[in-house]
Amino acid sequence: MPDQDATVVLVQHAAKGDQQALQRLLVLYHPRLRARLLRQMDPVMKARFDPEDILQQVYLEAFRAIASFDYRGKDSFLRWLFTILDRKLIDEHRALHADRRDVRREFKQAPPSDNQSYIDLLQRLCADTGTPSRVIRNQEALGALAACLAALPDHYRDVIRMRFLQGMPVSDVAKRLKRTSGSIHMICHRALAALRDQFEQLGVNPE
Repeated sequence: MPDQDATVVLVQHAAKGDQQALQRLLVLYHPRLRARLLRQMDPVMKARFDPEDILQQVYLEAFRAIASFDYRGKDSFLRWLFTILDRKLIDEHRALHADRRDVRREFKQAPPSDNQSYIDLLQRLCADTGTPSRVIRNQEALGALAACLAALPDHYRDVIRMRFLQGMPVSDVAKRLKRTSGSIHMICHRALAALRDQFEQLGVNPE
């Protein structure tokens, strides 16, 4: 059980625009948000969407909308996140069953089991630190990754999502984003460096 006083301080700092405080809150609440999401996903959605993809979209919305958050007690931030999650789930459910497609928020057709694409990305980020697999597979690390992805500039996040989470070849990413393959390689390098730096600052360290 997290320290309530410490959580309140984080919420207050996040509401004032402290990016790292917001990231820490997203890590803290990631297991509860993921559990709520899994309870509400129907079989069709579970077959098509990786839960971490939807949560990453929720966290992106949290970063964009944090200025509108109104603190109303210790559980108000979690309720606010639940509202964003529920709205996103409704939107995706409607789009899926109406067979609408939107390239900028398209998820993988057949997500790998056990969050494998996210685990692979975590292993790539932690390769230099020797973080063991047993650590990076836990929910804290997955929550930290999603929170850090949400804080990246859009072009960094898009390249990481397409190249490393969806497994698209560099040439296809370049075509999608109307860039050269060389520029995609450079953006990948810079985006991973920025993501690694945020991940380390957030304090999800090897044990």
